[in-house]
Amino acid sequence: MYKIGICDDEKKMCTDLENMIDSFFKKRGESCEIQVWNSSESLRNDMPKFRPEILFLDIELPTENGVSVGKFIREDLGDEAMNIVFISHKTNYAMELFQIHPYDFLVKPFQEDLVYATISKILKLEEIQNKEFRYTYNRTEYSVPYGDVLYFSSRNKLVLIHKCDGEVISYYGKLKDISDKLPFQFACISKSYIINMKHITSWKYDSVSIEDGTRLPIAQSQRNEFKKLMYSYSIGEVK
Repeated sequence: MYKIGICDDEKKMCTDLENMIDSFFKKRGESCEIQVWNSSESLRNDMPKFRPEILFLDIELPTENGVSVGKFIREDLGDEAMNIVFISHKTNYAMELFQIHPYDFLVKPFQEDLVYATISKILKLEEIQNKEFRYTYNRTEYSVPYGDVLYFSSRNKLVLIHKCDGEVISYYGKLKDISDKLPFQFACISKSYIINMKHITSWKYDSVSIEDGTRLPIAQSQRNEFKKLMYSYSIGEVK
């Protein structure tokens, strides 16, 4: 059962969104548990015991904005996996919110087809995260869930798989042989690095920072393409 959270001080908006979410899962023949908060304080209090896979988070809350709440989830709770979907009456927040690396941004009043599309794309991403990258070493096949990979790098004739838990796995191969086979959330930033965009905490035109604190350079030849990929990913354009 999926856990879904809604935090918005406008009760009618919460009801509308709750009904759309409930309808979405019923059409799939699945059930979900929905928790609604009308203030950031109540969300903060409940979040340690109710941790949703998807959180629809209002930006303009009465006592603090959604960015502050997002930082609480990412930094204080250390939850990088939660899919945060910011919601607002305004449309000029997209790039401001990137520091929280949300999954998507929805404008009020909600359009059912867009709500459905957003949830569908998130579920697709979660499914991919659980699928595995397969490689061969000493004639034996191994696998690593895509969600566990921070980034791939190359050294001499080796491909190195840098995992979220700090482990680094290596095998003989070339990055160029795997780049086209990886899911949409992986981006090539140079001949030496392919990164999982889900685990990026910040980026500039010439470098990216990963959850473990690593900063990697973006090759000049890849900067325009990476910017396009990162923007598409940050607003939920799943291919």
